[in-house]
Amino acid sequence: MKLKHPFIRLPFRFDVEQLRKELANFDQSVWMPHPNGLKGNSAMPLISKDGEDNDHFHGSMKVTPHLQRCEYIQQVIASFGEVFGRSRLMKLESGCEVSAHTDTNYHWHSRVRIHIPITTFPEVIFHCGDSAVNMQAGECWLFDSWQQHQVVNGSEHTRVHLVIDTSGSSRFWQMVDSAEVPGLKKGPKDSLLSYQKGKSVSIATERFNNTPVMSPGDLDGLVEGLLLDFAANKSNPQAAADAYAQVLFDLSKDWRSQFYLHGYQDSGAQAYAGLLEHYAARIQSLPDTVFTASNAIPVKDIIFFKIFSAAVAPAVRDEFMSMNQQARKKPVTAASKQQPVSRNQPCPCGSGKKYKRCHGAAA
Repeated sequence: MKLKHPFIRLPFRFDVEQLRKELANFDQSVWMPHPNGLKGNSAMPLISKDGEDNDHFHGSMKVTPHLQRCEYIQQVIASFGEVFGRSRLMKLESGCEVSAHTDTNYHWHSRVRIHIPITTFPEVIFHCGDSAVNMQAGECWLFDSWQQHQVVNGSEHTRVHLVIDTSGSSRFWQMVDSAEVPGLKKGPKDSLLSYQKGKSVSIATERFNNTPVMSPGDLDGLVEGLLLDFAANKSNPQAAADAYAQVLFDLSKDWRSQFYLHGYQDSGAQAYAGLLEHYAARIQSLPDTVFTASNAIPVKDIIFFKIFSAAVAPAVRDEFMSMNQQARKKPVTAASKQQPVSRNQPCPCGSGKKYKRCHGAAA
């Protein structure tokens, strides 16, 4: 998610000793290698699709058996009072790094990643844009994943962070606005979340984080934000920028037209696929000379990662349609079971008049 600053430190402190005790309960066998094969990078899922060991961004998110074994980590996550998506413990071995990259896919458009260092050292440096920090153990940090970022573990030890993803409620973002920005402003005094043995907590997790077909409003929002971003880059060739703008405008209009016709029905599968194929060809034919102003990423790449990758998700259709149909069923209420009112009975509206002289007369 694009933030106002590269790094923001939230006003929380956590019990490092207890976090490390729970971390010590797991051996190496439960850690999953990085999906892109990055050397020295591994993770243990705490909230994941169906509560299983996987790297999926979308789907019904549930607490994993690993998190169920961690009483205090559950308390830490629950203390934010937010709805959480994919969350995990992330390990970075000595001398290794999270290579420089930018998070441009759809998942990160509306989510921020909270970092809580558990085991770390002064030589572990987190880079984001032109800034760099050493996140200390027990602190709580956010960073702007829309900027290029990188983590380098220059220490002789393994670094482990608790990393939790959320879109955040209005209360969360009000807190972020008042939080500390390194080198710019101080935030409120930190509050310590102490470990409470035996305390049971409830963690809200994402259930519907993707739809079978991206809504026209969602697509319009992505397009409008992207248009503003690359229009602000005055070094872009005007003709090429105009060509991208025209393609995105056409895509948004055609997508809305087909959505109004098909919605989430099976009849739209071929229509949506045809649209994506047509516009993918148009976009591929454009020059790779247009970049965003915010992070200098090629607009062509962002279109495919942020829009096309999430435009259709047939795997979630059955569950989504099932829930939609249940919600549309008219509930049987006490009022619907009432017997017809006779003409001489009091009117059910409470007027005090007989039914025949009140709503009965109107009927």
